[in-house]
Amino acid sequence: MADPIRVLHVIDKFSMDGVNPSSCSRLFAQWIPLHDKNKFQIDVAGLRPRDAAGVFLEQHGIKVFYIEEGKYSPKNIKAIAELAKKGNYDILHLHGYSSANFGRLAGKKSGAKTIVHEHAVLKVLPHQFVIDWLLRNKSDVGLGVSNAVKDFMMKGRSLPEDRIEVIWNGIPLEEFSQPDDKKVREFRNNLGLPDEAYILGTVTRLREEKGDKYLLDAFAEIAEAHPPVFLVLIGDGPLKDQLSEQTHKLGIGDRVIFTGFVADVPVALNALDLIAIPSLREGFGLALVEAMAAGKPIVASYVGGMRELAENEKNALMVPPADAKELASALQRLLSDKKLRELLSQQARADSAKFSIEKNVDALEKLYEQVVN
Repeated sequence: MADPIRVLHVIDKFSMDGVNPSSCSRLFAQWIPLHDKNKFQIDVAGLRPRDAAGVFLEQHGIKVFYIEEGKYSPKNIKAIAELAKKGNYDILHLHGYSSANFGRLAGKKSGAKTIVHEHAVLKVLPHQFVIDWLLRNKSDVGLGVSNAVKDFMMKGRSLPEDRIEVIWNGIPLEEFSQPDDKKVREFRNNLGLPDEAYILGTVTRLREEKGDKYLLDAFAEIAEAHPPVFLVLIGDGPLKDQLSEQTHKLGIGDRVIFTGFVADVPVALNALDLIAIPSLREGFGLALVEAMAAGKPIVASYVGGMRELAENEKNALMVPPADAKELASALQRLLSDKKLRELLSQQARADSAKFSIEKNVDALEKLYEQVVN
């Protein structure tokens, strides 16, 4: 039997807030147990000291390395290269700007192939554009989570088109389509809302690019006409205080709930009745696919990778980004049309099958074999 292909994921940090696992870390926890262990040995390394999110991965039986040279230290090149040589890794799978910068040079130093994996459509920072241009020929493969991200990698990260592959992210479909009903009821009850409440909500990070301020503006337009409707924002982030203040200025503070970080996303999502995803930029749109798998009626921004995942009037209503009036109009339409909600929900659940985590892992394994061979 041939030796397994050895892959080391290298990421800038396992957590956005130093505590809770990032969406990429959650993907590691979902991907790695599904890989064929006879053919692949997959480990991870972070460029920060050990934290709770790293422990989360360890608890999933994943081998985790911590490279503590500092996020911007050139010493990371030597540290990653030595780790690659010691572990005899065939591939360095790189996530994040620092990991991609240092990892590509470490790959040349150690002999490991490199995959630069981009999960988002980002603002192009001038200094990073220069670095990417200088390293453009030191990447063996670029990997985008959507065609929108591929386009960004070509224009914003200077990667040649013929070196970029596209693999959609995946989710554990059954966790979202078949949640624990008791836990869903408990989550809903713990919100402290009236029994007759109809819950509009979103699973988000409270950051500028998620467009939550436009959702608050839209909700202010429809709240008076729909007294049983409440808005629940599931997630945390640096804009929490600013958004909370906005609810009071709009006079909707008593109709909006901020839950903070929630670990059990499938349960929280299934406690909602209607989903809004008002992102300004989106590389893929995990929240959209999760809502589809849960069979929820959805209003989402027509941006980035989400344009590839959902079709307007078929499995969601798609609206322009940063447009509170259009968002409010689409929400109003669904609130007033039960039949449309049901049709969109049924089609969304059916269409979510193409985004299974198993298909995601299978595509990654084929890419690893392609890169090594």
